[in-house]
Amino acid sequence: MIIGYGTIKTIAVVIALILSVGYFSWRVNHLLRLLMIGKEENRFDRVSARLWMALKQSIFQSSQFRVPKPDYTYAGIMHILIIFGFLILLPGELEFIISGIIDGFSFSFLGERLFNIFLLSQDLFIAAVLAAMVMAFFRRFVLRPAQINYHLTAYVILSCICVLMLTLLGMNSLRFTNPEEVHFAGVAARWMPITTSFVSVTGLTNFYPVTFEVMWWLHLAVLLFFLDYIPNSKHLHVFAGIPANFFRHFSPPLIKLQPINFEAEELSSLGVSKVEDFTWKQLFDGYTCTECGRCTDQCPANNTGKALSPRDIILSIKENLFANGRMLLSTPPDQRNGAERVELIGGSIEKDQLWQCTTCGACANVCPVGNEHLRAVLEMRRYLMMEEGDAPELMSRAVKSLEARSHPFFGTGAGPKDWRKGLDVPIFEKGKSEYLLWVGCANIYEDRGQDIARAMIRVLKKAQVSFGILEESRCTGDIAKQMGNELLFNELAQQNIEDFASVGVSKIITLCPHCYNSFTYYYPEVGGVYEVIPHVIFINRLISSGVLSLKKNQRTIAYHDPCYLARHNGMVTEPREVVSVLGNLVEAPRNMKSGFCCGGGGGNYWAEEEGVKINHARAKELFETGAEFIATACPFCLLMMTDGLKKVTEEKKAYDIVELVDL
Repeated sequence: MIIGYGTIKTIAVVIALILSVGYFSWRVNHLLRLLMIGKEENRFDRVSARLWMALKQSIFQSSQFRVPKPDYTYAGIMHILIIFGFLILLPGELEFIISGIIDGFSFSFLGERLFNIFLLSQDLFIAAVLAAMVMAFFRRFVLRPAQINYHLTAYVILSCICVLMLTLLGMNSLRFTNPEEVHFAGVAARWMPITTSFVSVTGLTNFYPVTFEVMWWLHLAVLLFFLDYIPNSKHLHVFAGIPANFFRHFSPPLIKLQPINFEAEELSSLGVSKVEDFTWKQLFDGYTCTECGRCTDQCPANNTGKALSPRDIILSIKENLFANGRMLLSTPPDQRNGAERVELIGGSIEKDQLWQCTTCGACANVCPVGNEHLRAVLEMRRYLMMEEGDAPELMSRAVKSLEARSHPFFGTGAGPKDWRKGLDVPIFEKGKSEYLLWVGCANIYEDRGQDIARAMIRVLKKAQVSFGILEESRCTGDIAKQMGNELLFNELAQQNIEDFASVGVSKIITLCPHCYNSFTYYYPEVGGVYEVIPHVIFINRLISSGVLSLKKNQRTIAYHDPCYLARHNGMVTEPREVVSVLGNLVEAPRNMKSGFCCGGGGGNYWAEEEGVKINHARAKELFETGAEFIATACPFCLLMMTDGLKKVTEEKKAYDIVELVDL
């Protein structure tokens, strides 16, 4: 019995599918087993919100357009074409594979109307994906943005997609001329305009069966290669991207760290020192990273010549997981300490990079798959700070000052009550005062910060607000938390909570966005729940309600967005409303959630920076707006801008918004 070509084709296709899908399944199973090495974490809550997040971020690529940068917009459009093409063409690929097993199979059984729509969708999106490929190659060979990686794997994937689209177009065009598919040609002429135009332009009139079969087999080979190559390449995000956006962290807060129970009898580790100390979601971040480089492109540390690259942090965690994967899978957890491994901190990731992070959140703001760079950095800092005592000298001195004096400003000549000399400052009274004005250690111990506190006192008294301060106060502990000393943060927070309880505090006005962030999101974790409002938001309410009346003049004011107001908490409108009452708002080139950090966050107010100082770069940018005044709403930003402006002008130009209100 002679076996026909059709039978041989069917057998070959089935074997190829079994081998390819089998390998793909094995590889995916291996990747999932590695994920399960991580600690447990629940990312299956709020299912409907997560589904919407996956749709918005993965399908419509909304993260691509958060920062108004031409290359990001260009890449966003390109990726929308690719993702929609991937989804729309998937049924066509299914029809293609089944036709290799069942000769002559098609989706025509769906009925004429649906089948015609199917053909139209396939035709249009073949063209759309080809257009996206032209955009991709043009971007890589002509535009060449600095932030992306130029790995060979990217060109392999792009070439595969091109071959898949061109062979689909070629096969459809040849079917036009196939005398055995007259019906297809008639339908396609009405519903496949791209293919019809291609046939017309090329003058294709004859059917070439050998050419058709070569294209068919080439398409199948590339399709199966593509399937098996993706789980072994950076393009793993093709499959992991949608789940990644489903598992996104809902902010605020922008940073949600693993809880540490300091009262537990045994603590395996304070912070993260080994890759298995991360949760499965943190390990999954490495799988989903697209290597687009937006996080690094927006990072203020990287922008000013420092080694930190948020992208490399995520990828280094993944590479460490892969390097140690065999050992981790084969060794019981209680026997891993003595096993040979590639070290995470000091091996895959340099310590200096971890301390250069300002926790500004620029990386999280632009990541298209919701990777949590800050969380990884801070949890490794926890280990270095609490387990090793290994931190840069000035940061260590700030922590020691916190431990000894309850504030980080070592070497200050100011006393805790110096800032209020000559002012009649009310003390918070239980049952009488409505708001606690939380002055904050930067405004108590730094001379320039003291001006903010004095101005706020005068504004609140002018508006006849019922408020008071604590007679004795300490730091919120936020600085300790950012630098990785979670234990010290807990101690300071508990002491503050006890003080608040003793006088009946329920409402707090903060002068520092970092204090606001901790009071709002981290104090509830240790038992302190309050109504907290940043001073600039409170001032805006006073103005809006008519309690505070200001006279506008024609001065120009550039507003610098504090990271912990804008990116961490989405407060970008209210400060601008206040500035617009005071004068004419001038926007900096980088503003709102896309603003550029002052460089003082993450404990880096106490850092000896390498390269260009972040605050110098930002101050220069603000100065070049030509505005008469530079306003902000954070004492650390004000201190950093005041210092940075000394490089470009001798004038006093930087003010907190409340100072301008008080003028």
